[in-house]
Amino acid sequence: MFCGCLKNERGEFFSRVVEIWDEVVEVFGSRSVEELKDEVSDVMFGFGRLLGYMCGKVYVKMWFDERHVKKIEKRMEEYGCVRSKRHLVGGVCPSC
Repeated sequence: MFCGCLKNERGEFFSRVVEIWDEVVEVFGSRSVEELKDEVSDVMFGFGRLLGYMCGKVYVKMWFDERHVKKIEKRMEEYGCVRSKRHLVGGVCPSC
């Protein structure tokens, strides 16, 4: 369903925490209600990844993460990577 960029390997706990912190910072930079909803969804997805890490999974479904999940599903459909286009390497998923 997702590319190899979405993984939770041993020793990535701190990475999950940093990802959540980065998204929380973006919440406070939101300039509209819609942008706020997007950023909160990103934070909740981050918590789902952290919980997944602790449970030995890639991800655990969280409340209000639907916007982020739809965003990455669209990316997977469009160009085969969960990351935004700016993270692609030569237009290709870095995990491929």
